[in-house]
Amino acid sequence: MIIKPRGIPRKLAALASLVSRLPDSAASMQKVKSDYKMSRAGFAGELKVDKFLEELELQRPHYIIHDLDIKIGTKKVQIDTILFHPNFILLMEIKNMRGEFYFDPKNRQFFRVNDNGKKEGMRNPEAQVNRAIKAINTFLCSKGYDGVAEGIIVLVSRAGIVMNAPERWKTIPLDSLTEFIEALERQTSSVFTDDICKKLALSLLDEDRSEAMSGLTTYYAVSEKDVIRGVRCPECHQIPMERKHSRWSCTRCGAECRNAHLGSLQEYRLLFGPEITSRHAKEFFQNESMNFTIRVLNKSAVPKAGKVRYRLFHISEKLTYLEGFVNKEMKQ
Repeated sequence: MIIKPRGIPRKLAALASLVSRLPDSAASMQKVKSDYKMSRAGFAGELKVDKFLEELELQRPHYIIHDLDIKIGTKKVQIDTILFHPNFILLMEIKNMRGEFYFDPKNRQFFRVNDNGKKEGMRNPEAQVNRAIKAINTFLCSKGYDGVAEGIIVLVSRAGIVMNAPERWKTIPLDSLTEFIEALERQTSSVFTDDICKKLALSLLDEDRSEAMSGLTTYYAVSEKDVIRGVRCPECHQIPMERKHSRWSCTRCGAECRNAHLGSLQEYRLLFGPEITSRHAKEFFQNESMNFTIRVLNKSAVPKAGKVRYRLFHISEKLTYLEGFVNKEMKQ
């Protein structure tokens, strides 16, 4: 049973928006595109793992949480996927990369040799699993149970080969994932009752706290004037649309929509942060009517301070407005 499905990653949505709103001449474009490519690959790998987990045939009730952000004690960790089973708790660190992989136990480092023969140092997946397991075991101990969590590193790409394996945790190719988990059930015995297993999973889910992300333009030192303004078409996803007769109209595909600005408001949040003034919203929408902009913000954001025409608003996160755009980007 999936008790938290995988949603659109905030960073992926932000990078998709930024790539489409920056001119190729922007100084940071190469770095943005590189990070966007990696973020897309990572999410694509996670979605493939999700498909395989749907095929699991386990005898006991089990609970799956995707994309978990928690702070246990002093540790803040992100967990791609965690499976609660009465016999075990299994964390999965998902990697969708090509090349030859080398885990260096002496220096606690990880690097890969890419298709061009270049050696690249990267974050160590084994260290990521270690941190996450320590956090989960701390959580279990706080509930009065032994720390029994274990982890695996799931390799999605068939073009990724482990040349030097990690010391502690297994690396499992995606094709063998369901077989591995089903065998784990057969080879282990109960450490929790079914009810306690469910309660622990739900209790951990209550600890899920996604950290607020500052505007991506700040992270990449993008000049505000370089960002292309305009409301994005919800059909063909091009910008800008034009506001005509109480509707947004796409000059490219002809689609019309009353509330296309809601997705663009979410893009503003990802690019510049959650705070927005009516003047900045009007400029970002590329709309001439301040009255319309204020009506939108009063309905779709939380007013904070200032006079009506210069009031500061807080944009709440609703990434579902960007699902169509991001899903189309993933297919390209």
